[in-house]
Amino acid sequence: MELEPLPVRVRPKTLEEFVGQEHLVKPGAPLFNMFKSGKLSSFIIWGPPGSGKTTIAQILTQGRKTITISATTEHIKDVKKLLKDLTKENLFVKETPVVIVDEIQHFNRKEQDAFLTFIEQGKIILIALTTENPSFYVNNALLSRLSVFVFNKLTDAEIKKIIENAINKDEVLKGLKFEEGVSDFIAQVSDGDARKALNILENVSKNAKDGVVTLKIAQEYSVVTLSYGKEAHYDLISAFIKSMRGSDPDAALYYMYRMIEAGEDPLYIARRMIRFASEDIGLKDPMALMIAVSAFQGFDVIGPPEGYLLLAEACAYLSKAPKDNSLYLAEIEIMETIKKTGSLEVPLKLRNPVTKLMEELGYGKDYKYPHDYPRDKVEGEDYLPQELKGKKFLKDS
Repeated sequence: MELEPLPVRVRPKTLEEFVGQEHLVKPGAPLFNMFKSGKLSSFIIWGPPGSGKTTIAQILTQGRKTITISATTEHIKDVKKLLKDLTKENLFVKETPVVIVDEIQHFNRKEQDAFLTFIEQGKIILIALTTENPSFYVNNALLSRLSVFVFNKLTDAEIKKIIENAINKDEVLKGLKFEEGVSDFIAQVSDGDARKALNILENVSKNAKDGVVTLKIAQEYSVVTLSYGKEAHYDLISAFIKSMRGSDPDAALYYMYRMIEAGEDPLYIARRMIRFASEDIGLKDPMALMIAVSAFQGFDVIGPPEGYLLLAEACAYLSKAPKDNSLYLAEIEIMETIKKTGSLEVPLKLRNPVTKLMEELGYGKDYKYPHDYPRDKVEGEDYLPQELKGKKFLKDS
């Protein structure tokens, strides 16, 4: 008979067995109080993969009528029917049934409305689970009716404890001997994901030699992968930009290679550096823009992995370059001015008198040709519309 996967076999059944998220499950914390009182309310758990979201949902709902829905596989029309059938069955039962929705972000905002009426009328308790920021992916009407609990990425120490608990608990693993360092290594390569750690543990255990799992076997049969959801995409690019802005090339290079290793499009990184060169360096070092554009074009020609060094050179240069955002601030002020003042008339002297009529109307009259003046500049001349005379958008830095 085929065994269930290790993460299923050793899944904690009580809060005492659960590892991690102490801020929510320790005595006196919100989820602990909810569990001990037995008074469930609708809520959403947002956290990275393998942080314990599903496990907690199952622990809290033990002994209650519970239905689990996966938003990655279920169609919303089937979910609506299920909800209606569930509430009909519950007419003569006092306890409200629980609906656990895994990865709720895969239902679009309109589809999520299906749960609203049932929650408002107290016909179901909804426990929604998501790896993505609910403020981006859960509609406001639904989110306003849910408490939000944030799960943190598990630490290496917490992952190691989960691994050791599994070794002591699982009948298959109990018969094996694990060399010192195996648990530490698996904890490091699992990237804070307990499910990933347990799957690695099971995989290396199947390759034990003479009942012993050595560190060499663990290293040979483990694959290091980085988590990189939509939230991480925005977090890392933000850290990358802010590190360059803060003139820290080491941090900027670290975040750049983190994104590359996680599978980010290198040309996306290059495009952001081009924008950065104008926004944060600008006229303090015009060469920065040329280098950023060259890195983009060069990578497009060379490609990975050799092209990564071109991006690294641009990243280091932009980080070390002097910073000035006067162009960026000028852009903002100019756009705001245009919105407020509308289509102001271009001064007649700046218009080209293309026809005789235009010349008679004063087009080009009194225009002073700068090259006829010392240093090729007409001192005191103003080229803005009359209403903006004397206005300075680009401030000296």
